[in-house]
Amino acid sequence: GGLWNTSIDPTQTENAVLNLAINARDAMDGAGKLTIEAGNAFLDDAYAARHAEVEPGQYVMLAITDTGTGMTPDVIEQVFEPFFSTKAEGKGTGLGLSMVYGFVKQSNGHVKIYSEPGHGTTVKLYLPKTAAAEDVEIRQDVGPSLGGSETILVVEDDDNVRDTVIELLSDLGYSILKASDPQSALSVIESGVPIDLLFTDVVMPGTLKSPELARKAKERLPNLAVLFTSGYTENSIVHHGRLDAGVELLSKPYTRDALARKIRQVLTARQQQTGIPTPVPMVPAPSELQERPFKVLVVEDDVLIRMDICDMIADDGHQVEEAGSGEQAIEMLQSGHFDFLVTDLGLPGMSGETLVVKAREMHPRLGIIIASGRHELAEGVATGISLVSKPFSSEDLRAAFKVAAD
Repeated sequence: GGLWNTSIDPTQTENAVLNLAINARDAMDGAGKLTIEAGNAFLDDAYAARHAEVEPGQYVMLAITDTGTGMTPDVIEQVFEPFFSTKAEGKGTGLGLSMVYGFVKQSNGHVKIYSEPGHGTTVKLYLPKTAAAEDVEIRQDVGPSLGGSETILVVEDDDNVRDTVIELLSDLGYSILKASDPQSALSVIESGVPIDLLFTDVVMPGTLKSPELARKAKERLPNLAVLFTSGYTENSIVHHGRLDAGVELLSKPYTRDALARKIRQVLTARQQQTGIPTPVPMVPAPSELQERPFKVLVVEDDVLIRMDICDMIADDGHQVEEAGSGEQAIEMLQSGHFDFLVTDLGLPGMSGETLVVKAREMHPRLGIIIASGRHELAEGVATGISLVSKPFSSEDLRAAFKVAAD
């Protein structure tokens, strides 16, 4: 009895559920019911005959249901395509469901969508049953993310993503080289500069593809470690749902902590395979603000951005609580004490500006940091408020805390 076991990646599962929950929230536009359920399921021969990619058998079923706007059959046909989105421009990348689809297919599973306009949507993930016993989670490190002093070549065509990754890795102590396409990256490699790790997106522009770049790079630098990253796994380094032998992949979206740990893992494995000494992993230097821990409230409606900000603050030893809206933040400020408020301006419902005014009225000594895409504060904003412009590094955020504390 009970729920069967399945062999899947926990982090990718969390990201899949998170993406589906975000889509469900947006479809309900602030009012409705979100249901997440798990159960055992059997997909028989008749079902498999209607779905060519399905193997009949026993599966663990994970379902996310909303009471939102629903989708037409035409939309359902396209939802798994990368960059397809029904959201307004600037409200989504269109990669959420393609990431979910790629993860499930990589796990030899199946995705089924049931939806009707005006009645909501159910997305069912079918993941193969396994006879293996459940793994016991071992938390190897709950302290700060480890960095290092190695040299990493970052290859990414999206300027914003590349800048963010470079800031995160630089903040962890690594030396960074960058390229916007595989051909430029190959030129860097052929220049003879020492490189310890190639970190490249899979889907890149140009005739030279990332797997071929990695092959050429390894020919020139045999001890080079390679880490791919991708938003979906139905691509050139994945065959029949499984990674090629020896290939390391970090699935998007990833948190700062996940990036730091994966980079360190790949570099450590390289050292064990080649015998090349690896520098002692570095813990980012503590800031002056770590003399005593602070309690911080982070307000951001984008879940993934909120996770990254919370990771940065928690890594510095501070206590973090989070809210997805100004209204929720006000309730938390009324019921608890906080030293700092970190908030976006473009919040749903109550704006960030209104939240800042109300928070200062409630707690005049509250340190306030605005985390925004803006590069300067509007006139009339109260003094003593610090601004950190997105995308930002941990050092940028620490500096903003110092300004807000003064």
